[in-house]
Amino acid sequence: MPPPTIVIAQHDQTIAQGLANELQAHFTRVAVTGDAMELRTMLQRHEVRVAVLDLELVNLDEVQQLASSHGGLTIVCTHRSPNEHMWMAALNAGAVEFCHSQDVRSILRASRTAAKRNMQMGL
Repeated sequence: MPPPTIVIAQHDQTIAQGLANELQAHFTRVAVTGDAMELRTMLQRHEVRVAVLDLELVNLDEVQQLASSHGGLTIVCTHRSPNEHMWMAALNAGAVEFCHSQDVRSILRASRTAAKRNMQMGL
């Protein structure tokens, strides 16, 4: 199996599959997991460029650890009921965006902006 370009870590598999279906038109490869341990394995073994992390599956400490240990990884955090406090906490933990779990437009915008930034920085 070729390495994924984007990984969706989502506790609700219906939402995960819907996101995957929407994002397949924009990414070479899309992988989905509902398990935090499997997420870490995917990030270690594959060339993941974007991780969409549901904060009901992955906590903010894990987001911070992933952001610091995977340079060049674009992290977009999601939640089914996002609020301003969670948004600030996710950004402080290393996410480039925080949005509703099904907000494909925000996920795409964040990943494109980060990809441009990474290219400019040579990552």
